[in-house]
Amino acid sequence: MGRMRGLPQKLGQMLSFSLGHEEQAVDQYATLQQGAEPLALEVVRPVMEAAWGCPLEDVLSDIDPAAYAASLGQVHRTTLRDGRAVAIKVQYPGIRDTVMADLKMLGWLGTPFGNLRQGFDLTAYRETILHDLERELDYECEAKQQRAFAAWAAYDQFLIVPSVIDHLSTANVLVTEWQEGDHWNDVCANWNDTQKRSLANVMLQFFLGGIFQHGRMQADWHPGNFRFCTHGNKARLLLYDFGCVFEPSEVEQLGLARLIQATIDRSESPWPLFLTLGFDREFLEPLAGKLPALCRVLFEPFCCEYPYDVTDWNLAERVSDILGDDRWNFRIAGPARLVFLLRAFHGLAWYLRGLGTPIFWQKAFTSCVGGLSGDMADLQILPENASKCDFHSMARHLKIRVIEDGRTKVELTQYASTIEHLDELLDEEVKRRINEQKIDLKQIVSDVRRQGYLPTSVFRLTEGTRQIDVWLE
Repeated sequence: MGRMRGLPQKLGQMLSFSLGHEEQAVDQYATLQQGAEPLALEVVRPVMEAAWGCPLEDVLSDIDPAAYAASLGQVHRTTLRDGRAVAIKVQYPGIRDTVMADLKMLGWLGTPFGNLRQGFDLTAYRETILHDLERELDYECEAKQQRAFAAWAAYDQFLIVPSVIDHLSTANVLVTEWQEGDHWNDVCANWNDTQKRSLANVMLQFFLGGIFQHGRMQADWHPGNFRFCTHGNKARLLLYDFGCVFEPSEVEQLGLARLIQATIDRSESPWPLFLTLGFDREFLEPLAGKLPALCRVLFEPFCCEYPYDVTDWNLAERVSDILGDDRWNFRIAGPARLVFLLRAFHGLAWYLRGLGTPIFWQKAFTSCVGGLSGDMADLQILPENASKCDFHSMARHLKIRVIEDGRTKVELTQYASTIEHLDELLDEEVKRRINEQKIDLKQIVSDVRRQGYLPTSVFRLTEGTRQIDVWLE
């Protein structure tokens, strides 16, 4: 993929942090984040000279022949004749034709699914990817986005965006000021816990602010596009690449904010909100009853009234258990353009797992969407009979009661989501007795997910005059 550049490398970069719990596969694809071999300077020199209409030496006092290679172009560190240090991003010769040829091959993706192609809107995905790549191949478009992010950085000081050198930037050459920061590996190895916690909050603020406040989100979160800086123990995010940007519509902004808020409050059915976001009714309807449980898992970090640790999320396994055989329906039902939102969401989770520090998602979300509450309430939702698809049927609490000689000795109440860590709530002696009675806790938890976290008896353990009851209510 790295040698082929273009679309294959870009797909590999996406896979490098979106494979859920498949850590070995993630490590293999991670080499594509920065491991591509750049072209020799003499190969890309004609591109720059054609863009500027003069020899390189008329513009540059020096240029580093070594380059950082990306999927569609490579970056050289250089110095202008006036002494300014700049980064020159130059497009690979012929890369546009290569990418367009690769896109024509995407038709084979539907073939293994047989009749599924009749419902799966592969054309929409092709058009979405094509539109995104056409923008990435137009550095004038990228420069425009970079200026917009620079305006955001002037508003939120946790962002750093290099300035565009306008008179040297063209459709296939982009020149910006040179700024340096720590690589992701340096952050993981050398930053202290306070700095990592600050960066975790910055990454969440960047994600939420981009969607709900600024209407533009960097959708390509692989580490080659980010650098990281500190001022004392405060972290800042340095952005390098603006080719892939997701710009949510007002309906998408308000619909997603309302869906998350509804999940937090259990205040309305998610079913019509998914339809408002563009999900296909035909494919979504068979699993409408599973949407409340799905949302409580997808948006679990927002629902917690305490700092959330994403290493406890176990998202892939839980979603798989909830959806079961309906997982393809859910994937097909989603609108193609939201693939870039999901891509950024995967990226956020990937970075937060690497930082390994819990942060308060709900507080950040509430602060971010506070000014949208009126517009969220006024959003026109498709009228639906959604009584079967709301959150009221779901359990709110996990209960544990210990009775000895007919008297209650202990009774604990936890959030229902705590069932995901049931084995951690039980002491070793209780777990030993559970094993002796052939009670499979892992299977029990999996069954609870499949049932949509409904109120139910989890298990009862009886030994002599002692009884332990665990249930959801």
